[in-house]
Order: sequence, then structure tokens, then C-alpha cells
Amino acid sequence: MLAARALAACLLIAAVAPARGGELPLPGRTLSITARVPPRTTFRFRSAVTAQIDAPVPDPRGGASLVVFASNAAGQCRAEIALDPGGWTPIGRDGPRRGWRFRDPQGAAQGVRSITIATNRRGGGRITAEARGAAFPCTLATPQTLPVIVTLRLPGTRYCAAFDASSVRANLPGRLRAAGAPPPPTCPDDDVTVADLNVLHGLFCPAGSGNCRLADRIALLGQWVHARGCPDVVTLQEVADVVPGMPALLETVLGAACPVPYHAVFVRTVGVDDQMILSRHRVLSREVLDLYGPLRNVLHAGIDHPIGVIDVYSTHLASGSDGATNPCGSFGPCPAECTAAGAATVRECQAVQTAKLVEDTHTSDAPAFLTGDLNAPAGSFVHGQLTARGWVDTFLAAGNPECVAATGAGCTSARIDDALTHLEDPATNQSERIDFIFLVPPGPTSSCAAAIDSPADADGDGIATRLFADEPNPFAPSCGPAPAPPCWPSDHTGVQADVSCRG
Repeated sequence: MLAARALAACLLIAAVAPARGGELPLPGRTLSITARVPPRTTFRFRSAVTAQIDAPVPDPRGGASLVVFASNAAGQCRAEIALDPGGWTPIGRDGPRRGWRFRDPQGAAQGVRSITIATNRRGGGRITAEARGAAFPCTLATPQTLPVIVTLRLPGTRYCAAFDASSVRANLPGRLRAAGAPPPPTCPDDDVTVADLNVLHGLFCPAGSGNCRLADRIALLGQWVHARGCPDVVTLQEVADVVPGMPALLETVLGAACPVPYHAVFVRTVGVDDQMILSRHRVLSREVLDLYGPLRNVLHAGIDHPIGVIDVYSTHLASGSDGATNPCGSFGPCPAECTAAGAATVRECQAVQTAKLVEDTHTSDAPAFLTGDLNAPAGSFVHGQLTARGWVDTFLAAGNPECVAATGAGCTSARIDDALTHLEDPATNQSERIDFIFLVPPGPTSSCAAAIDSPADADGDGIATRLFADEPNPFAPSCGPAPAPPCWPSDHTGVQADVSCRG
């Protein structure tokens, strides 16, 4: 069952978006990885002959890499190996028609000795790859998470094969054997898609309103998640387990919204205003980091994504109800890092601490994401603490216009949050932008380009970088007071981001 869920998680995008141009899933004939002690690993891969490999074959001298991925967890295989352009030669002096051969007897590129992309005179072709030596980065210290995916990236093209439980013959520490894998529906994710929403717990709504129709609003949120392509990660604020069943309802509804359930991360702290992170991919780690003041914290999860461990942080900084604008020092001594940064208020101190927590805990070179309701707009001290570190406000970076208070365009907050008045009104009723997805750019060893998709979804995966849940219920003929469905899932409008590693 676990293997089946892992396969589905890795290949989910096939169920929610069409395959992109240049992605060529292959049937896998054989895969063999053996790791010995002292460290010496052998890797052999052979695709079946397939029409997916045919002339014209892209020229790999423009940049090629071999990727082998099971998981980023300890003892698991993840190899991303750039191949020297000078190692490629055309087969029969006609690379576009006959194919290409990579040879390096010394295995300078992490043990890779040979790769061949060869067409067949009778049509179609195959790929073979071999590596050996201590430099190959898969030790197989534990049985591998399935599927194990082999990808060969060429300029404008990705060939990939996936060996799942149906094709694996041996999966032991130090030894993996597989054969006869069908082509996967599509190649694994090479982008990260995120949606964020302060979901409104409704604790201050009128008695008898069901926390301002919380169940109906969560159902509407599930429809939005599906309609926007089932993002890799969904982050939520104002998740309150003092509202009976709210966390479980979110998990259940969002789990049913898409072909494969999300892995939910929820850690109860104050019980009134916590965060939840839902991930399409396995969750490798989780922690809650406290902030200055009586109520606020940051939820951090490490996501097992094919491009690397993606750190996701979600927070909800203080509002007026818990002393946001009180002087720093109102809840015990103002922390030294806040004083040094010039934070004057409780919320400003929380922003300083949040930035420091991300810097202290994000240790990989993969990109990271900080999401949430900051209760402060762009241009504020709070916003500046993040952008000053080079972190990218994805909404603006994608070319979206800043919030226009007079019309509500580009805005995420201002609806009434203690009554149904605005939740059942098709009008936007928003006038400020205080909800964000920040991209922490990848480090120098990452191959990820971290290119932000446009608001028009230029890469065609159905997600884009824009507002989320920003139209009055488009899934029903009308919306309004019951028995009609509500118009909005929350008093906030959400945001979403699509960040690609392909450039």
C-alpha cells in the first residue's frame, strides 16, 4: 500500500494536467543498482525499445544530466549528475538521425561511464546507462521508496522510466533489481506548486451559523484546490482544533478533492490559530517554531520532492487582538535579535524571528517557501524583513499588479470575519494584500532555475502564479445565503505560486 501511495504521489501531475511538450515517458526494460562495502556502487539501466526514442534526437552537447530518484530521505537514492558536453559523440556521425553516445572511462561525473541514446533502423530506439564506483551517490542503505525513477534530461526533452512495485524483483539494503516497467503517465515534477489561504476558523461568528458555515466553506475550498490543478503543497492558517473536527474535516475534504490524498501536517499548539501544511509528496520532517508573544508560531515541514527536500514554512503573524502593534517588550523582554533589527512592535519582532528561523533551519540548496498571513502589506517593516534577504514576493515577481484598494483587484483581505455578510456576498469586499508566498531562492549547488510562472500559466500546467479562490463560487449557478452555497471559502483571498526548475 505504501509503495502504491508513493507511486501515485510522484506521478500525480499526470492525473491533473496534460503531459508537457518534451516529456517522453519510456518503458523500462531493466534497472540494477548494487552497493557494496567498502563503498562501491554499480548502476545499470536499459529502456525497452520504444517509439518515444526516434529521430531527430536532441543534441545532448547543449546540456544533459542523469537523474535517479527514489527519495531524499537518509539511505535513499537521489542522484542528479551533470554530464560533460565533451563526452558526447554522434553515432555514425549523424547524431540527430542515429543518436548519441556518452563515454567517460574514468567516471569523472560521479561514476557515470557510458550512456547511449540510439535509434533503431526499424523504428524507435532505446537508452542505456552505466555507472560504477564509490562516487555514484546511491548507497542503498535501506530498501528504496518506490517508484525508482530514472530520467535523462536533454535540451528541451526529458526521457524518464519508473520502476514501481509491479516491476521490482529485489529491494533490499545494498541491492535493487527491477525489470519490465510500463511507461509512467508522465515524468516526475520539475516544478513546485503552492497555494496558501487563511481559512477562517469562524470562532467569532454568530451562534447557530456553524462557524460561518465552516463545512460549506471547506467544501468550496476543496473545489478550488481541484480546479487549480491540485498544487504540490497547500498551506492554511487559522486551523483551530477548538472548533470540533476542523483539522479532520480539512484532511478529509481535501483528501477527496484530488486523485491522490494529501499528506497533512498539523501540530496543535494554542489550538485556536494554528497552521496546516498539506503535501502531495511524502513529508520527511515537521516542527513548530514559537514566536514572541502569546499566540503565534511557524509550522515547518520538509517535503520529499523530486527536485530535493523542499522546506515549507507557514505562519500567521499577530493581529490587533493579540497585541500586534504593542511595543516589543510587552510580553517579556524584547528578544535581542528583534532589538538589533530595529523591530518596534510585537508583529515586527515576529517577522524578524520568522526570517531568522527560516535561515537557521533551511539547510539545503533546494528552494524553500514561506507562506502565510503576515497582517502587514508590501512596503511594511514586516515585508521588508523578508525581501531584504533576497526572498521573492512571488505574486509581484510574476507581474501581478499590486492591490488596488478602491476596486479590490489584487487584494487578499478586508472581508468581515465575524458574520456571514461578506462570505455570502458575490462582491470582492477586499482592500489590502497581506497574504504571501515568498520564494527562498535555491543555493549555488542546486540545478533548479526557480523560474516563476506567469499569471497566465505560461507553462500550461493549470496552476500559474496569481490569486487563489479569487472569484465568487464559480462551481455553482449562484451563491449566497443557505440553501445556496457560500460565495467565498474565507474572509481572505488566497495566493498561489508555480516555480519551475527548468527555467
